[in-house]
Amino acid sequence: PKILFDYCRAALGAQPNETFKVIHLNSRFRVIDLQTLSEGTIDRAAVYPRRVIEEALKRKASTIVIVHNHPDGNITPSDHDKTLTRTLVLAAKTLNITVFDHIIVSKDEVFSFRSQGLL
Repeated sequence: PKILFDYCRAALGAQPNETFKVIHLNSRFRVIDLQTLSEGTIDRAAVYPRRVIEEALKRKASTIVIVHNHPDGNITPSDHDKTLTRTLVLAAKTLNITVFDHIIVSKDEVFSFRSQGLL
């Protein structure tokens, strides 16, 4: 996962606005697509669980990794981040899609829901 964390931090860490991306993976954990779903403001990006799931189904993804940045540098997940993750896990599970991780990055740090036992 370190290479994934480094990639996510490099791709999003220095972005001035919150950006939400989804990495779509096939059953062999190979990347199908990296999609930007939302670009927001300095502290928020609108994310709709229905759209996340629709896009995963379109790509025939069996697994997704959700990634977003916190431009203020604080990678601690907000209550909204935790609720969104739970919602996506439940919605995906009903369609046999696995949410493998939710990664939050800043310019210098990475937070992984999976690594922290939150998934």
